[in-house]
Amino acid sequence: MADTEHPPIDGPVESDGVSYRGIAWFVVALVITVVFCQVLVWGLFRFTEAYRLNRPEVVRAPLAPPPVQPGLQEGQMSRSPDAPAAGPGLLVDEPLVLGQFRAREEALLHTFGWANEGAQTVRLPIDRAKDLLLERGLPVREPAGPADPAGSTGTSGSGE
Repeated sequence: MADTEHPPIDGPVESDGVSYRGIAWFVVALVITVVFCQVLVWGLFRFTEAYRLNRPEVVRAPLAPPPVQPGLQEGQMSRSPDAPAAGPGLLVDEPLVLGQFRAREEALLHTFGWANEGAQTVRLPIDRAKDLLLERGLPVREPAGPADPAGSTGTSGSGE
């Protein structure tokens, strides 16, 4: 029969190489760090909130314009409900703004007006412009005749 009794090992035993004690200390340090950061952020939030509520009122200059509240005007944010929106602002209602843009473009396509009044350039409705194009045709350059080597304009060069 086979002998299944082995003598006890007194020397060092080979391990799997993982330090479980190190992992446990890392997890403990990580939890403590996270809790500390949470408490720190919460404390800073409470401090700044208390500072904001307890600070003195800012004194405005006597000639300064009154403070304004932002409002909505034609789907965009404006500085006040009475003032027109200056430049591209925050779009609040994009479908409304897009509809207004398309309406302006349609009005430009279907009405007469000045394209550049200083240069006396007019804008025609698109349908009228198409009709004129069909009537008059596309502009074409005059075909160039054979090159004249003497460079004359059709007059004799004898000075008569």
